[in-house]
Amino acid sequence: MTTSPEASREPGDLAVSGTPGSAESSAEAGHVTAQAPGPRPALSERLPTPWLFPVLAFAVSWVLILAAWQVANAVYGTAWSWSKYFLYGDGSGFNWIAVHAYSAIWESTPPVSRTAFFPVLPELVRTTGYMTKHQYLPAEVLVQVIAGLASAVAVWALAAHVKDRRVADRAVLLYVAFPGAMTFGLLYPEPMGNALAAISLLAVLNRKWLAAGLLAMVASAVHPGLIVLTPVLAVAAFEAIRRRREWAALIAPGLAPLGMVGYFGLLSGEYHDFFFYFRYAGGSWLQRVDWVGHELRVLTWTDPAVSRYAFLNAVLIIMALALIAGIALMLAARVPVPVSLYTVLVALSLGMASTPGPTPRLAWTALGIFIGVAAKVPAWLFWSLLAVSAALLVFLYGWWPHQGLGIAP
Repeated sequence: MTTSPEASREPGDLAVSGTPGSAESSAEAGHVTAQAPGPRPALSERLPTPWLFPVLAFAVSWVLILAAWQVANAVYGTAWSWSKYFLYGDGSGFNWIAVHAYSAIWESTPPVSRTAFFPVLPELVRTTGYMTKHQYLPAEVLVQVIAGLASAVAVWALAAHVKDRRVADRAVLLYVAFPGAMTFGLLYPEPMGNALAAISLLAVLNRKWLAAGLLAMVASAVHPGLIVLTPVLAVAAFEAIRRRREWAALIAPGLAPLGMVGYFGLLSGEYHDFFFYFRYAGGSWLQRVDWVGHELRVLTWTDPAVSRYAFLNAVLIIMALALIAGIALMLAARVPVPVSLYTVLVALSLGMASTPGPTPRLAWTALGIFIGVAAKVPAWLFWSLLAVSAALLVFLYGWWPHQGLGIAP
């Protein structure tokens, strides 16, 4: 019996054109339908290894920071060493703790402001300093460079996971050029905190509950603002239990706050008050919950300090608008709930604080805004924003330590 061409065709065969399985119809058609060219590969995909892209982006950010240091010295007529920039502001406090340890703080009466500095960064620097024979400045630079590099790679990996590598490339470029990235070149905890937060969120998205909880636990002892990871992990765990009865998810929110709780426990042992941090921050740092009142005064230019700090107030307004726009774009891009919730909670925590407002380094921790902007804005606007952001990064890094001398001579 003769077998028809239709019957003899394997299930996996696909005809190019014409009647399925008919070579004659393809020949009669006289051509083969050409497939539309796919999208161009992302910039990271043109490298030997894609994760080299965030490494190179981080390196470029450091070039901008070092250039800002040199230019600022020339503009302001100073001859400051790089270490003076690196240890400016709170950086000197973290350096003091690394050198003298917390015990020296606890022995002071009344308590000094460094009491409220969370322990992971200075203790890590102190440990590294022991390994370098008490060369603390090289240890601090090493720790900060590794933390900053880890944060850039982690943000890129998070964006690639929730979207794709093209979006991830854009997101990490925005991240390393954002004005808050000046903390790459300052001894501040934000780069380390961002790295831990991004990896913890990535672990949540992959349902690695133990890893997510442990990373969030360390993060909560790096910076107080990172306690927002606890409700994020709690919501993720609730969804995992509701949908899949995945009770192991509860371990993540259970572990997340223990870093902060542990540090408060140490303070309690020294000052006999578990809530010492909150009383001290409210009394000495004038930090309290203000329910967006401070932010509204900043945005409406009605804050009493405007006349004295007009330029700084303008920077705070730019950061607040960047947060609002970034969150709107992030929600429009439908970024997964854990990343979106984390970003919104970071922004709300900044809005509800009476001080210092959405400074560049704090606004920088709202990681989801970079994914939202990278995913939704057209190319011409993206590159324009990147250029403006990089220029502001260079300016702020040079001006910040010289703000007592004015914006520029």
